[in-house]
Amino acid sequence: MTTQNNIRDLFNTTAFDSNGEKLGDVREVFVDDHSGQPTFVEVKHGLFGMSSSLVPLKGHRLQGEDLQLAFSKDRIKDAPDVNADEGLTPEEQNRIFEHYGIAGAQDQNEYVADDRRDERHAGTTEAAGVAGTTAAADRDRADLDRDRVETDRDRADLDRDRVETDRAADDNSIVRSEEQLDVEKEQVQTGKARLRKYVVEDKETVEVPVTREEVRVERTPISEADAENFRGEIGEDEASVVLNEERVDVNKRTVPVEKVSLEKDQVTETERHTETLAKEQIETDADIDSDRR
Repeated sequence: MTTQNNIRDLFNTTAFDSNGEKLGDVREVFVDDHSGQPTFVEVKHGLFGMSSSLVPLKGHRLQGEDLQLAFSKDRIKDAPDVNADEGLTPEEQNRIFEHYGIAGAQDQNEYVADDRRDERHAGTTEAAGVAGTTAAADRDRADLDRDRVETDRDRADLDRDRVETDRAADDNSIVRSEEQLDVEKEQVQTGKARLRKYVVEDKETVEVPVTREEVRVERTPISEADAENFRGEIGEDEASVVLNEERVDVNKRTVPVEKVSLEKDQVTETERHTETLAKEQIETDADIDSDRR
């Protein structure tokens, strides 16, 4: 079922992503000059709404003052940065469509514009498309800029109507308003920490005791009693002894000695941000004729 709304309703909405997470207010609405339907919205996000992104309206839902878009908050924040002040070129529109991948999203909403806008667009429906000549694209951007100016005027008229309604409801009271801070936090990447191994070489000295055999001459006199056990001869002779020693054989082996890992700790700090807020003050101004007291 198709729901029909007014384009002006989009300006008074707060945008949410596909998961229901709040983004921010709608800053601008972009209308297709040929179909008369809104194609993109510029949505505020980030701290104090300082950032904004263009988001297609494909697959959106409008419920009161809540505009639910068909895309996640991360995808919206990472949208291509284009200068929309001069309108959108065909190349910029294609970049946005490719980023969101919106081929499968379907619209369930149709919008109508004010009579002045309908009359102005009645003569442009037969013009060239967005991919036409440069002159046609310039005319389309000029029409889009005029549409945005007219929409801003409509919003101002709507605000004045609300003020007049409040005053007419109760002539003896007035509503005091003031600005309040709406603080949001977003998580951003500030750096990376890595573990890296590298090889160094150290010299290590160990002392190893080694044993070797040495020769020494030992003379033992033979007694007369022992002489009977030996045969005495005069002549040349020789004897040999085998000598042994220990030698060191050094080998190296690799063994695991330590496990090192990275852990993250969350540290909470307090940042101070100062903003100037405006608020209304009320005073009485009584005009009383003192002669009639």
